[in-house]
Amino acid sequence: MKRMLLLAAVQASVGAVVVPTGAANAMMVRGFTPEPIVADQVERNLIRPYKGNSGKLVAGEHRKFGFEIELAGSGTAGVAPAWGPLLLGCGFAETVTADTSVEYMPVSEGEPVLTLYGYVDGTLFKMSDAKGTVSFDLTPKGIPVMKFEFLGTYEPPSEVDMPTVVDYTKFVQPLVVGKRNTPTLEIFGHAGCTSAFSINWANQLAWREMINCAGTRSPDRTPTGSITMEFPKVDVKDWTEIVRKGEVGALNVVHGTVPGNIIELQMPRIQPGVFSLTDDQGVAMMQLPFDINPVQGDDELVIVVR
Repeated sequence: MKRMLLLAAVQASVGAVVVPTGAANAMMVRGFTPEPIVADQVERNLIRPYKGNSGKLVAGEHRKFGFEIELAGSGTAGVAPAWGPLLLGCGFAETVTADTSVEYMPVSEGEPVLTLYGYVDGTLFKMSDAKGTVSFDLTPKGIPVMKFEFLGTYEPPSEVDMPTVVDYTKFVQPLVVGKRNTPTLEIFGHAGCTSAFSINWANQLAWREMINCAGTRSPDRTPTGSITMEFPKVDVKDWTEIVRKGEVGALNVVHGTVPGNIIELQMPRIQPGVFSLTDDQGVAMMQLPFDINPVQGDDELVIVVR
């Protein structure tokens, strides 16, 4: 299980399978959990003059990969990070401003699909026409990560030689989340002491199997998030009234301080939900869920790498 490798490449279109290479398409991942076959099993339900199973047939076979990637920049402002193709496969568009930044914004149609190769000690699991979803986890004293899940086509596995050239040089060492490396986390203009922060992009993923067509579908997304922070006095920020009135506001996170390794998550219109209070070393903490809503459309989350 230590000899694992993931390659990922963007396809020109559905069905236009590409061949990723270790030199150009290697992804530096952690927690790689391939599911070699995902399928329905259909009961035959035969009637016979004796007891026992009737057997099952497999239908709608496909494949699923899950993995994490450390959240860091490319090392150079205006150069796309190595994990950019994975965000494209999760329904984002990439805009590069030379020497300045790379922005990822959501799209509602025309998102590309990926070809993924997963190696487990020489066993190759291929997956094409793959679509995915992503979540972000920024926990203090921890490494910030993106957690991906992809669905795609099934192909029989094969035994092959592992790629001998695997290039990870485009992946930059991440920064641990904390006061020094995460200078900004503001929600409704409030910068509270925060012990946990996460976003779930929540693309709906499903395998659709029909006569004449089969493939991964992603018809909608319902992004949400959660933040755990110190519960302030109401004359500082009255979260109970904000929730009761259904108010909306902005949330902005900046992680990193050196150009080339700064990640900014901009959410202009979040709506907090009903929260609860917990005790953390004698300090009252609020666990606040929130919905991430669009303003004009395809603008609910902007990821800026600069």
